[in-house]
Amino acid sequence: MRFHVRGFASLLLAITFLILGFSGVILYMTPKGRVAHWTGWTMLGLEKEEWSGLHINFALLFLAVAGLHWFLNWKPFWSYLKARKARRLNLVTETVVTIVVALLFFVCTIWLVPPFSTVLLGNSQIQAYWEEHSPRPPAPHAEEFKLRRFASTIGLSLDEVKEALRKEGYVIQSDFVTVGQLAEEHGGVPSDVLAAVQKHFPTAGSKPPGCQGRRKHRVP
Repeated sequence: MRFHVRGFASLLLAITFLILGFSGVILYMTPKGRVAHWTGWTMLGLEKEEWSGLHINFALLFLAVAGLHWFLNWKPFWSYLKARKARRLNLVTETVVTIVVALLFFVCTIWLVPPFSTVLLGNSQIQAYWEEHSPRPPAPHAEEFKLRRFASTIGLSLDEVKEALRKEGYVIQSDFVTVGQLAEEHGGVPSDVLAAVQKHFPTAGSKPPGCQGRRKHRVP
């Protein structure tokens, strides 16, 4: 059976275009990284980094296939241009309009001209919504903190954090485990770890680092 390279390139180009568009819409609706990491945000079973990775790799695939598609069809394209020229029906106007439209999108996006700025504002509003309705981390990238640093960040001692977590069923095999690793080991997300601690120390993590009082209001 003969393999049709042109048909393959056309189909793959269409599929990559659809996936690029879909992943772009998903990324438009994702929360900021600190919220996504802390809450274990996913969409259709994939995390934000996985959607971003898909978008980047399919963009590269799209460029490669587009190049292949042009290579396979450059002769018909060139013949088309020559035929147009022979009939004195060139594409000068169409070319100018194409360049103008592309420049318009580029400049208006950079200069935040409506309605281009409205699209970007919508993305900011979606991210603000996620931040408002999601558990907040006590510090940026708190899921990467080891337990001692995490305890200090939320205004507790390491022993207090470990005691609270053990009462909630967490098995801590090392003080060097990160909050994210501990959550993953117990089938949860990083925000669950802080929530477990707050069952015994309700004010933990409620103030910015450095503002935590040393007196703890512990739940008996």
